[in-house]
Amino acid sequence: MRLMEKSQMVTWDREYHRKGKLWRGESRDVGIITPFLSSGPILDSGCGNGKYSPPGDNIISLDFSRNALILHPSKLKVLGDMRYLPFRDAVFSSVLFMHSLDHLVAEERRAALNEGLRVLKPEGIMAVRVFSRSDFRYGKGKEVEEGTFIRGNGIITHYFKLEEIESLSGMKIERFDKINYYINILNKKYMREEFIIIFKKYKYSNS
Repeated sequence: MRLMEKSQMVTWDREYHRKGKLWRGESRDVGIITPFLSSGPILDSGCGNGKYSPPGDNIISLDFSRNALILHPSKLKVLGDMRYLPFRDAVFSSVLFMHSLDHLVAEERRAALNEGLRVLKPEGIMAVRVFSRSDFRYGKGKEVEEGTFIRGNGIITHYFKLEEIESLSGMKIERFDKINYYINILNKKYMREEFIIIFKKYKYSNS
């Protein structure tokens, strides 16, 4: 395990232990994703404490932070790494990356996406939700890669350009949404911007 990988696991576990749920409130626009999800098994890859997780008894929630999983309401939880999934090929009808790819460096994002594609059934759905570079927090902290920053709490965050995720090998875009909204911090409004992309795996894709 590389030093950065290990330090991020320690950092996330520490933050969940100290602060409890790191992501609170209701997720906006969850209705974009749920109509595409089938009744088959769904993998929520890098689920965190579950703010962005859709409801359902068919969802397996995976995260590398034990403390995050303790806080997650799901009954089906797996302690594991989305870059090295402990599942066989083509076993899930849907794979979700709900603000989990944001917290990886480029090499790790590629590994996580490849793993997601590997465990996804042909014609299955992959849903990706990330923050864009128009988000107000873009540029905060020390830049460790292009568009990727590490802030005072030690957590890495990447902000996406559309072209980084609009073309995935073996996938086609079923739906794309750009979401803007504002949050209030100390009586000032700040804009958040997210991309939500629904992909479908080609029937004969090599994963």
